[in-house]
Amino acid sequence: MNKYIIILVSVLSLGLVSCDAWLNRQPDEPRTSENIFEKRTTTFQYLANVYTWINNETDPSGQNNIFTPSSDECSVSFGNRWFRLFNNGTWQVSSNPSSFLSKNYSLYWKGIREASYFMENVHRCPELSDQEVKEWVAEARFLRAYYYFCLMRMWGPVPILGESPVDYSSEEVRDIDRNTWDECVNWVCDQCDLAAEDLLLEQSSTWLGRATKGAALALKSRVLLYSARPLFNGNPMYKGMKNFYGNDLFPQTEDAQKWLAAAEAAEAVIDLGVYQIVGELWGKPYEAWRKVFLERWNAELIFARQHNSYNWRVATTPEGVGGRAYGGVGVTQKLVDAFALESGRYPITGYEADGSPIIDAEAANQGYTESGFASFKHPILGATRSTYKMYIGREPRFYMSVFWSGLNWIGGENTINDIQLYKGGNSYTGSSDNYTTTGYLPFKFTSTSFNTKSQSTTTWEPITWPLFRYAETILNYAEAIAHCVKAGVGKYTAQDALTAVNRIRIRAGVPNLEEVYPEVATDMDLLVKYILRERQIELNFENHRFFDTRTNLLSEVEDAGNVYGMNVEATNDSSTSNFWQRTVIPHDGGNRPSTRVFEKRHYLLPFYQSEVDRLNNLTQNYGW
Repeated sequence: MNKYIIILVSVLSLGLVSCDAWLNRQPDEPRTSENIFEKRTTTFQYLANVYTWINNETDPSGQNNIFTPSSDECSVSFGNRWFRLFNNGTWQVSSNPSSFLSKNYSLYWKGIREASYFMENVHRCPELSDQEVKEWVAEARFLRAYYYFCLMRMWGPVPILGESPVDYSSEEVRDIDRNTWDECVNWVCDQCDLAAEDLLLEQSSTWLGRATKGAALALKSRVLLYSARPLFNGNPMYKGMKNFYGNDLFPQTEDAQKWLAAAEAAEAVIDLGVYQIVGELWGKPYEAWRKVFLERWNAELIFARQHNSYNWRVATTPEGVGGRAYGGVGVTQKLVDAFALESGRYPITGYEADGSPIIDAEAANQGYTESGFASFKHPILGATRSTYKMYIGREPRFYMSVFWSGLNWIGGENTINDIQLYKGGNSYTGSSDNYTTTGYLPFKFTSTSFNTKSQSTTTWEPITWPLFRYAETILNYAEAIAHCVKAGVGKYTAQDALTAVNRIRIRAGVPNLEEVYPEVATDMDLLVKYILRERQIELNFENHRFFDTRTNLLSEVEDAGNVYGMNVEATNDSSTSNFWQRTVIPHDGGNRPSTRVFEKRHYLLPFYQSEVDRLNNLTQNYGW
């Protein structure tokens, strides 16, 4: 049996019943077990513990993270969850949701502490070889760098505590302030390089999911990409912000060389030669997609976690299938619009002030329309039926990502001919908030072989969640190169960027970008725009969009204003129903207004008042 999941649970399953007692202590406090590092088994348990601080990002419902319900990918109907503070702009310094702090702030600092403690003590284990000590230290070093990055992507620069474990309650800590952004980036990247030197190129099939050289370099790639983007690269909003030590917290001028560093970091992952765009040359996009997202492991995964699929599937499965299915995660009309036609052309080029779509003239010539119905056979679900023409003739990733009203459902033995997402339908009974407010549901990570009716909370099959996959690295590479060409730095050409992004499109079954839009060969602004569109499509619901709009300073447009979907308040979804109309959704979680608010200060989270009070010299983020 593959032991991939063991790394996540071994700290609990190998018999160390007192683990909570000693793992939760500060590193400088006495331990209840003095012989942790005397045995290989307990030393490995401690390494497993260092992994357990990785947040479970499989839940799109807003219970465990804000990245999906506070992005423009979806609207979540479930109320009384703290993502609503993001969406309606009411997050404050004094707002202190305990679940958010524990999973997205305190959690990562605890992981940093435990990684440092492990690195400082693992050499004491007499049952480990020198090579094993080096490899295990490298794993912890990578994880510590990842935890720092997870803090930085939400709060910006943070205090860098160095190599030794720190007692967070000490007076010494109370007097520190944040390091500068560049200091944080340089430190994390140095840690990635050090880890990569000693990490294995590939883990054995017994230990898939443990860190590798590629994981460390992929983390460096993402860190440098974010650092090159305009939020952190000479952003005038942060002009003159200094820390307690008198240093500029953020870079004061734009540096095009950062795009070159980002391109070279992505290229280093590519040069390892161990990862693939699965199915790139198969010509079978549905088969490739299934392998990437539904099989336990594949050659595109660089670093991933395996979890019970309950969190994802219970929130995205329509209530009408019976059993435990809540169906409260609604794909936005904006994400539906983002997918290309089968010709590779994007049908929607933007929106009017009133929210109506601007339809690309050539797409309309190719048959795209938002009126009428025609016979259509779904490429995955198989049934032929009369279907709204908006959904006909779209690229394969659309059908693998979006489920709409009127489709049939296949869930193992649980098959339903007609899923009704309108009010009063079989998946919107009106008795609870278990329904989609947009008339769509995510279909990514959905397995048609999984029995969606008879499963209990504990028996949902595993899901492998990509934290870093090769397709992202390729898109990182393409974006960075396009900016390098625009700025005239480095060795790269526009064709290098096109070759990279086309690898993703080829696997998806759509033509090369320059075949559809010849102007991208010379217009780097347009090329960047379409690369970001490919990120929006390819990486949908993988918790990237939340950060892509913010780090590119797009959120004041993309994450603000009305949210649109189909008209779920209609009484049926027949071809003559007003269900099939772009409509401002009825609410955006717990009967909250569907108009989202995004201000400049929202690009980074505030440090909570309790943290400001605890750290005497902590510099608060802009606008808070």
